[in-house]
Amino acid sequence: MFLGLATLALVAGCGSPSERAAAESPVDTAPILKRQARDDLDRYDKAFAAAQGGKVVVTPPSWDPFNAPLGLSIDSATAAPDGMRLTAAFTGAKENATVPCGMDYSAEAVEGANAVVVIVKSRPYAENQICTLVGYPRTAPVALARPLGERAVLEVMQGLPVPVKTAS
Repeated sequence: MFLGLATLALVAGCGSPSERAAAESPVDTAPILKRQARDDLDRYDKAFAAAQGGKVVVTPPSWDPFNAPLGLSIDSATAAPDGMRLTAAFTGAKENATVPCGMDYSAEAVEGANAVVVIVKSRPYAENQICTLVGYPRTAPVALARPLGERAVLEVMQGLPVPVKTAS
């Protein structure tokens, strides 16, 4: 029994459940992620208006294990001095997609008046790999259409703000 569960865990593959589902699914997840990002921006804008200049408190959407949000959550972001680029930090595969169990990452921004949502996309070395579930610090650059300024940076899965620092 234990051996069977251990084998099941190994066969599950690399990455988070939503990252694996995105990698295994032939469905184009980009429109779903962009809709999630727009929903995140709407929730943030409502919280921003309710805060009336005070601390913005965002309530994430209710969790549905049968319809979990897609995407890869970022942990933090670093803004370039000019505010036109971000470097998103997250947990991912150790190596690039040039080696087994590796993953390439890219990121894009969905921008609003009060916040920016970062969507991290992943491309695996190969489908249905048997990999360890250990995560490593990774980053991906994000270009912005206008300077970040005072806007918050949100992760896509729940629309929560992440810490942002400015590079020197």
